[in-house]
Amino acid sequence: MDLLRIPFIVLIDVFKYMNFREKFFISLLSKRARNTLKLTAEIPEFSFKLSNDLYIHYHLTYAINAYLPYFFMGETVENCCIGGEEMRLNFNKNGVILQDEPFRKQMILANHLLDSFRKPTFSVDFLTQAEPAFVLEFMKMINKRKLSIKSFGYFVVGDSSEFIPRILDECTEVTDYITVYPRFSNDFVYTSDLPFKANRLCVYGNCNWLNLESFMSCRCIILQADPYSPRARQSYTSFFTKWMDSDVRLEQIRLVRIGESENQLITDALNNEGTLRKIDKCWTELKRSNGSEFFIHRLHDIAIYSKQGYLEQLRWVVKYSAR
Repeated sequence: MDLLRIPFIVLIDVFKYMNFREKFFISLLSKRARNTLKLTAEIPEFSFKLSNDLYIHYHLTYAINAYLPYFFMGETVENCCIGGEEMRLNFNKNGVILQDEPFRKQMILANHLLDSFRKPTFSVDFLTQAEPAFVLEFMKMINKRKLSIKSFGYFVVGDSSEFIPRILDECTEVTDYITVYPRFSNDFVYTSDLPFKANRLCVYGNCNWLNLESFMSCRCIILQADPYSPRARQSYTSFFTKWMDSDVRLEQIRLVRIGESENQLITDALNNEGTLRKIDKCWTELKRSNGSEFFIHRLHDIAIYSKQGYLEQLRWVVKYSAR
């Protein structure tokens, strides 16, 4: 039976019942088959993970697939020809792995998928083996195609201050999460000329390189404080003053594993901004002279919320307490 002779309206239903592996092999049949797949198959969501290997997962959410490569078992296909290159691929019904191949082949496989499916959305993670130059090239490739990136994660190896500004510049359109694990020298500072769309920015490890004012367009900023590169009092005071005087959408900044010196710097900065009033053992209200209100949550970490962010937290607590 020639599948490509079936009317498009019927093919749409046919492809709904096919798994990723079946659709992938249809994409290899011919250019016509790939174009038919692109026109009729549903719009997918991919999770890409690049290290020495390339893991591609189909229709899996970011929250549950962080460690899936270690449980990925399936059928191995030898000498699969894609873009004129022979590749050894391992499949299961929801994804594919390209193992121990150069970045050039990883890009060929990624581009083949992008040519085979309509406007997919992405979650992208780069593990420690991913070279910064490859990360930059991959992000440029996705952005050149004007595709939607839901989340970006990068475990940075070594001092990558040459590449990280260019990589982050490619992340301004990421919509949900940006997570970075960097190691930079204390004299490196990143400042962006463009606003970031991500709802949440998470930086773990050394965060002294981050100019917080560049990320006030995010909804939430989470920083893991680094005791070996303390942020200057002037930097905190400048940031909190500008944030509290602005109408940006930033609703929460949370500092994880904060030390006593960082705690004191933040307390001093907030004391300069207005009147503090203890609400309970965890919450403190900060009211500024201009009438604006912010709320500080102290337990193991410190979290500072706008009034809107504080009300969202209360609604979340009520919702999950009722379950």
